[in-house]
Amino acid sequence: MALQQRIESLLKALGVPDLNVEVPQVSDEEAFLEALEAAICSFIEDGEDDQSPRSLIEADPSAYDLSDEPDSEELQNAVKDFMNAGDSQLSLITPESPIQPDGGEDPRKCWVFLLEMPSLSEHRWWAVVDKNGRNETYNYGVV
Repeated sequence: MALQQRIESLLKALGVPDLNVEVPQVSDEEAFLEALEAAICSFIEDGEDDQSPRSLIEADPSAYDLSDEPDSEELQNAVKDFMNAGDSQLSLITPESPIQPDGGEDPRKCWVFLLEMPSLSEHRWWAVVDKNGRNETYNYGVV
């Protein structure tokens, strides 16, 4: 199965079929797909960084038509809704990319993904997946 179809299948399984993913040239498709899944799950599930998509929504739930104290599932669904808005784009950053992560992570050592969701905010969100699996995947946002 071609990489494009495998990406589409993964996006459906994660509940974000309308997220635009730039299909890169990668030498290890399996590792890329695992990193892609980890990055998307991080954006949906991890609100540790106060500028992460989940934290932005959690900080002002009424602005997103959520209950006053939304539970984890409600927050995850809200993030997915923005990922599926049609204008959201996820890109793999390489050492040659014109834009590099704001945290200085090295794309040779990590899978670095850039998420843009203009319908949520003008932020740039980064997900970082350690290629060696030693460090946990994390995400953060920058205005």
